[in-house]
Amino acid sequence: MYKVNEIFYTLQGEGAHSGIPAVFVRFSGCNLRCPWCDTEFTEYTSMTAEQIIEEMNALYDLPNERRKMCVLTGGEPSLQVDTPLIDALHQAGFYICIETNGTRPLPPGIDWITCSPKMVCQSEGRSVSETVCQRSCLSAKRSSLALKQVNEVKVVYTGDYDPEIWRTQLKADHWLLQPLRFTGEWLLDHAVDEWEDDRNDNLDDTVRYILTHPFWRLSVQLHKIVGLR
Repeated sequence: MYKVNEIFYTLQGEGAHSGIPAVFVRFSGCNLRCPWCDTEFTEYTSMTAEQIIEEMNALYDLPNERRKMCVLTGGEPSLQVDTPLIDALHQAGFYICIETNGTRPLPPGIDWITCSPKMVCQSEGRSVSETVCQRSCLSAKRSSLALKQVNEVKVVYTGDYDPEIWRTQLKADHWLLQPLRFTGEWLLDHAVDEWEDDRNDNLDDTVRYILTHPFWRLSVQLHKIVGLR
């Protein structure tokens, strides 16, 4: 049984597949705690692989579509995703993407791996893997990655450290930098000129970093900008 937080159909809003329709399967639970995370970790429904695929197919009811995309996300999906689930999804005709923090190994057969590595810290009474470093933490360190080769790396840019450190640990085809405080929903209620004056984000800092480090590409949460899930 798998602990599933939610299953929904929308457009992928981030990364190289931005704008492509996909069924998202969000798993409950994570081994890190990111202050900006928008996932509820405690609520879940216990489901078999067959039940997951049945619900996915009900949402993705396009019989003539030859490549159905799904995104396994969380939380941290690697805590639960295993070979039987990957095999079942392939048999059901899904192209499988996963979004992971990279700290745990993945089963073989996943078609597209997005790794979003994190900085972590040692907090009193808690292990390094249980908490993400805040600005005030003086013991910041890179999380230990179990993955070495992925399709894309997506780093949330905080400005607190140089994301180039991940290039010594990972090999990837795409390197994406995402602003920490780019609130796309704000754009739905304000004119562009107001946004230029009043936005409370670090988009400018992220763009400046990319302009001086052109190996990276800008990634924003397109789904939030256009008002999708």
